[in-house]
Amino acid sequence: MSDVLDTELLQQYLDALGSEGLQQTVVTFEKVIGEYVNLMAGELNAQNEEGLRRQAHKVKGACSSLGLLVLMDDMKHLEKAEWQWPEAYELLQQWPQKVPEHLAILKQWIAKQG
Repeated sequence: MSDVLDTELLQQYLDALGSEGLQQTVVTFEKVIGEYVNLMAGELNAQNEEGLRRQAHKVKGACSSLGLLVLMDDMKHLEKAEWQWPEAYELLQQWPQKVPEHLAILKQWIAKQG
């Protein structure tokens, strides 16, 4: 789990927000992430590098706020690294498929805490 989640950060959130508060943060993430992915897809299809990097920054922040390390690192790569369009297309095709799995791991972690 430690390669997928920042459990130290999550424990701090759990201590501050409680289980219910942290679960509500997950619900909010689930509500907005689809729109974020759609915005990134639009920038990708337009081949707007600046726009894609800007959207990746927002998604990176959302992932970081839930300690979702792998998802965050993917967005950090899109935001900051040098890449070619085929690489960006591939990453953004695979990334949304990772989200449910990583959220399930996060929810399991929260459930085990309390």
